[in-house]
Amino acid sequence: MQIAPLNIIGVMTGNSLDGADLVLTQYSADGIQKDLITHSLSTPPALRENLVWFRQVINDERGDVAAVVAKYPANTTSNSFQIASDAYVEFVAQAVNQLVSKAMSKGFSVDLIGFHGQTCAHCPPSIAKSKDPNLLYTVQIGDGQKLADLTGITVIYDFRSDDLMNFGEAAPFAPIHHQHLAEQTRKVGQFPIAFCNAGNTGNITVISEPLINKTLSSGDIVVQGWDTGPFNNFPDKLMQLEKQADCDRDGLFGRAGKVQLGLLNKLFNQAVLTKEGENFLLKSPPRSSDPEWYKIIPELTDSTICFEDRIRTAEYFSAYIFFYTLKFISADLRMPAHFAVCGGGWKNPVSFDAFNGLISGDFIHNPVLAEHLDLFEKISKRIVSENKNKTNCAPSEYYGFDGTAMEARIFSDAAMCRLRGEAFSLPSTTGVSKPTVAGIIRFPQKDRTRASKGVLAYLDSKQSWDLTVDDPAKFDSRWSRASAGWHRRI
Repeated sequence: MQIAPLNIIGVMTGNSLDGADLVLTQYSADGIQKDLITHSLSTPPALRENLVWFRQVINDERGDVAAVVAKYPANTTSNSFQIASDAYVEFVAQAVNQLVSKAMSKGFSVDLIGFHGQTCAHCPPSIAKSKDPNLLYTVQIGDGQKLADLTGITVIYDFRSDDLMNFGEAAPFAPIHHQHLAEQTRKVGQFPIAFCNAGNTGNITVISEPLINKTLSSGDIVVQGWDTGPFNNFPDKLMQLEKQADCDRDGLFGRAGKVQLGLLNKLFNQAVLTKEGENFLLKSPPRSSDPEWYKIIPELTDSTICFEDRIRTAEYFSAYIFFYTLKFISADLRMPAHFAVCGGGWKNPVSFDAFNGLISGDFIHNPVLAEHLDLFEKISKRIVSENKNKTNCAPSEYYGFDGTAMEARIFSDAAMCRLRGEAFSLPSTTGVSKPTVAGIIRFPQKDRTRASKGVLAYLDSKQSWDLTVDDPAKFDSRWSRASAGWHRRI
């Protein structure tokens, strides 16, 4: 049976709490993805304040949302879980309904919502230093049932729980989506490819193929992905602290400065330390980062170094560690020939030009710490030799994908995979114990007949109704299943 294309909204609200980003993407039966409409909505200040409060208390309670709900009932103060939860979902529903109105005006229907929710706490095996389920949790708030009811559209959400329940990092989730995009770029000769995302934190997905006897092979696709570490974090904080601005727009201050190698060394060795004091930048994948580890070291705010030099070094550091992380690409895999950059961090020309320069092996204009010089030269030589000197680094739009929609599209893709019964995380991407299908489904008014014909057709034809752990009697729909104590409910 030929199934018609589905139009799916992806919704993402990130750690910055600045707003909701949405994209409506069409998915054809053969896997081709085509963005139709994008939309964003800024977070109201009161909601942002409430989410900041809730994120703090849920971390204080080590991911135990039920304890927070009991401690802060809705009828006590403005600071309550129910108030924060309801306001958040109503905000997301407002953004969805605005996008739906745009879609209808252009003649597009909407079949499904892929909803990430708002991450408030995250303690996977790499942070817990254990696979003891008593220590593991990930908390995303966002009531999928309420969102389905408010929009009249079927919702798939709570994607990270399934991965953590199988002892994965529950991050990064971009790699499988990037693999799907790479399958499209490969058809036009743009392969192997790395998708380089830069927000507060950076992450990379490498989609490549094996090298056999040091000659190129068109073997099976291999997908790897991991967090690189901080990206916008330090430059943005410097701007906020000293210039009362959100960011160094267009690299205005950074372009006027010079990289200070002493500060770069301090940032690399002291600014991204885990709770145990380990340097995250040295950790091998699979790995996921935590903004709590990003420390404003004294040298970064040292007024004896001019501001322009400090912020340029911070912006350069973002690109520097992104290049450094290429050392984790296995020697038996072909290095990427193409680097598709996406996310707001690359809008800063200082970071983008530095990354491009490092890829091309220009270590004169892009200085390298002495202890990394041999490594950087080795990485650069691999990129050139394994791709016959044909490489390209460009915004993802060059490759046909809207970079501003990338994060939101990840979760429309995740929803599509849930309908198909396909894994959205792998041992090579999150360290999960087995390929894992992610997400649970909620229908408007809990009525399956309210789902679109396309959604029902996929669920029936793929027999994918009940592929994930989903027991409403044991799991509260307002937050992720893998909150503290999840193992006692499965």
